[in-house]
Amino acid sequence: MGCICFQRYWQRRLQGKKLKKITLISFSIIPPLVVGPFITPTFPPSLITALSVITGNEAHYCIIKQGQYVHLDDLCEAHIFLYEHPKAEGRFICSSHHAIIYDVAKMVRQKWPDYYVPTEFKGIDKELPIVSFSSKKLTDMGFEFKYTLEDMYQGAIETCRQKQLLPFSTRSTLDNGEDKETIPISTENYASGKENAPVANSTGQLTNGEI
Repeated sequence: MGCICFQRYWQRRLQGKKLKKITLISFSIIPPLVVGPFITPTFPPSLITALSVITGNEAHYCIIKQGQYVHLDDLCEAHIFLYEHPKAEGRFICSSHHAIIYDVAKMVRQKWPDYYVPTEFKGIDKELPIVSFSSKKLTDMGFEFKYTLEDMYQGAIETCRQKQLLPFSTRSTLDNGEDKETIPISTENYASGKENAPVANSTGQLTNGEI
């Protein structure tokens, strides 16, 4: 989601002669981590980071240890809103939520308990301060964000499951219901389409296969 500039031209011609005036106005939107449903066949780079608490991709923990987020639909709506606003000019931060990695992990564990999500992240303090990006300039113009952080992750996880980029569970259980082990996720292979993610069958067991 790079910087997108919108240009509006006002041209006046006097009696069909030379161009009298051109006014150029541009704006750019600066998003944080974009999370939500997607149409690409592989993991968008932002979701490799956002879902690292599920996939165990430790290299991305540092990015979301003090994270800022926006839903994909909110970002698209913000572009449309500014395109149509007569006073849109300059840079706009488009960030709706902020959270440290422990808060994200807690939410994912509670909402999707079939995924193993760490309770500890090596080298990351549980008392980290929140770092927020202010979208005041955007909201002061009348824009309203619609989606929660949970909405973002729900859209992302459901899409990943549909595309077989994530298994339905990363837990294998004993007969008594206790966790036996976690099933490793090869994020690189699933994201590139080299493998199918393990999928849950009707008995709750996991297999590698087509949905």
